[in-house]
Amino acid sequence: MAFPKHSARIRLHCYPKSSIIVLKSKMFKRFIFGLIFILCCDRSFGQSDDLTYHWKSVNGLKIFYRTAGNPQRPAIVLLHGFPSSSMMYQGLIELLKKDFYLVAPDYPAHGYSEVPPADYAFTFDHISNTVHALLDQLGIQHYSLFMQDYGSPVGFRLAVKYPERIDALIIQNGNAYMEGFPEAQNPNGELQQYWRDKNKKYESNWIDYYRKASLVPAEQRKLPLGVNPDRRTMDAEIMLKPGRLELFMQLWFDYGNNVKSYPQWHNYLKKYQPPVLITWGKDDTFFTVPGALAYLKDVPKAEIHLLNGGHWAATETNTTEIAELIRSFFKREVTSRDNGQLAGR
Repeated sequence: MAFPKHSARIRLHCYPKSSIIVLKSKMFKRFIFGLIFILCCDRSFGQSDDLTYHWKSVNGLKIFYRTAGNPQRPAIVLLHGFPSSSMMYQGLIELLKKDFYLVAPDYPAHGYSEVPPADYAFTFDHISNTVHALLDQLGIQHYSLFMQDYGSPVGFRLAVKYPERIDALIIQNGNAYMEGFPEAQNPNGELQQYWRDKNKKYESNWIDYYRKASLVPAEQRKLPLGVNPDRRTMDAEIMLKPGRLELFMQLWFDYGNNVKSYPQWHNYLKKYQPPVLITWGKDDTFFTVPGALAYLKDVPKAEIHLLNGGHWAATETNTTEIAELIRSFFKREVTSRDNGQLAGR
C-alpha cells in the first residue's frame, strides 16, 4: 500500500510548531495498520450515535424507521400517535441518543412507510405485528416502549404477546382506561354507536373535519413558537393523499377493539408490574388526566408527571423535560434493577 509523500508527517495542531511529530513512512504504515486492527476488533470503537434513516422490507411492505445511538445500550422503541409519524420524536431522539439505542418506526401508510395492499387488514393487530417483525429483523429482543396516542394500542399488544421482551413502559398521553376517555364513556354516545354500527354520517363528518384541518397552511396554524411546523405539514400532506383519510377511518373504527382490550392490558400490568413512567400533558381534553392516574390501580409504583401542555404539547414543547425524566427514571428503576445488563440486542 503506497502513501503520498506528504502523509509521512503528522502535525498535531493542539501543540506549538516545535512539537511537530515527523514519522518515517514505514512507521506511519505501522501506525495505520495498528489503528485498522483496533477498529476491526472493537465494534464499539468509533460507534456513531448519529440519527440515521432507513427503509426495510417487512413481509413485503416497505417500512421506514429512524434510529440513533449504540445498539449495545438499552433500547427504546418509540411508537407514534395519529396522524403523525416518527418525525414527532426527532427532537427527543437527539436528546437521548448518547444514552440509549432508539428506534422509531412509521406505521404502514403513515409518514414514509408504504401503504399496505388490499389484503392487509388495516387494524392495530396487524400494525403491531408489523412492528414486531421489524424489531425481529433488527435483532432487538429486549426493549422499552415509548407510547403516545395510537402508540399505546400498538405497544400494549406487543407487551401482552411478548412480556419477556419488555424492560419498561414510557407513556405520554396514551390511554388504557375508560376514566381517561370522556368521548367513549357514554355507551349511547356518538362514538360508541359508530363502533357498533359504523355510522356513515359520523364517518363522513370525521373525514371532512380532518380534510379541512389539513388544508390550513402552516403559517395560519398559530402554533407555539417551540413547535416545529414540519411535522404538521408532513401530516397534512399524508392525510390529503387520495384515499388516505378513508384508510385512516378503518383504523379509527378498529379503535373500538382497543377499548374492549383494556382489561387484557390491565391484567398484563397487574401480573408483570413493569417499570412505568408516565409523562402526561395535563391540558389534554381527549385523553384526560384521570387516564394517567388510573394506571396506579394496576401499577402502584408507576411514576407520574403531569406536564404543562395538551395531547401533543408534551412531546412538542416539553421535549427536554421528558428526556431528563427518562434518563433519571432508567437510572433508578430500570438499569440499576438489571445491574446494567440491558441491551438492545
